[in-house]
Amino acid sequence: MKKLRVLYVIGSMGNGRAGTEKNLLTIIGNLDETAFEPVLVTLQDCEYFRNGKFNCETFCWNVQRMFTPEMFAKRKKLAEFMRQREIDLVQTFFVEGHLVGGGAAQLAGIGNVISSRRNLGYSYGFKEKLFLKFANRYPKRWLANSEAVASAIAKIERIERSAIDVIYNGVELKPALPIDQRQRQTIVMVANLRPVKSVSTLIQAATEVVREFPEARFRIYGEGPERHSLQAQIAEAGLQGNFEMPGSVRDVHAAIANATVGVLCSTSEGFSNSLLEYMRAELPVVATNVGGNAEVVKDGVTGFLVKAGDYAALGARIGQLLREPEKAEAMGLAGRRLVEEKFSLAVMIRSHEEYYRRLADDSGKH
Repeated sequence: MKKLRVLYVIGSMGNGRAGTEKNLLTIIGNLDETAFEPVLVTLQDCEYFRNGKFNCETFCWNVQRMFTPEMFAKRKKLAEFMRQREIDLVQTFFVEGHLVGGGAAQLAGIGNVISSRRNLGYSYGFKEKLFLKFANRYPKRWLANSEAVASAIAKIERIERSAIDVIYNGVELKPALPIDQRQRQTIVMVANLRPVKSVSTLIQAATEVVREFPEARFRIYGEGPERHSLQAQIAEAGLQGNFEMPGSVRDVHAAIANATVGVLCSTSEGFSNSLLEYMRAELPVVATNVGGNAEVVKDGVTGFLVKAGDYAALGARIGQLLREPEKAEAMGLAGRRLVEEKFSLAVMIRSHEEYYRRLADDSGKH
């Protein structure tokens, strides 16, 4: 049987470690090689492609601005590329990817276009909404990574909810570190240092936590534009001895394995890979009740959900888990079981493969 050729078009790749980009590379690297032939096109960040090694062919189209003569010319060339490669299915990411990739697929006569959505649309401005109005003429289906995202984009972009499918993120099942080998009173957060992640809320909560647990350690893994302001906030609160900010790490599992609690303070979240990382490591979780977080964190079972911005509640729940190690351990084990059952890498890959096959079969392409 002929391999199913899937072309992924993404607006930019960054450093490949952010949620969407990392998830895409994980999918590409784990598809059944005997049944699928993935190809990856980025419109920007060509340097990342030149320096990296990938599990598929990669191409940079170098499209810097939308709705310019250059964009339309390169979109036409991308359509020719799709025809030459006999692409069966196109999946697009980010607004630029939707516009260029979806439009090229239409020019190439490819009906199987999947438009991916992985956040609640919190950053959509007038320009993004206008671009999406044009881009949403191309897809056959939309694919979200949580029910919360599906509901949000149906409302914001005026897409029929029945046209949006959901496949959850998944993580590889690596062994967790035994409890007796972990550091006591260590709280970790894995997040980009951007306003939407609200790292400042954790710093405020830490002020409350260290009153009862002066030896508590907080480690924040991630980079972003707020680093200096967050460091200043930590210094102003007199918490320099309690906080570490090591930056981004390639192996998140190894970095957080010896921690006690995993935290996420986002004000908006589609579906957090960080939560899955915590739960895989058998860490109890304290997260804000926004977006898809409640689809991962079972309040009172695998961790606690708190209102976004409520640093007092966040601090209280962290303190409770430090105070009640048996409860924390039970929640960590429950989280691990949930990941194994519902959010494993194997489940995610199998779901994508079945999804691609179903779309191809429906169109007579496979």
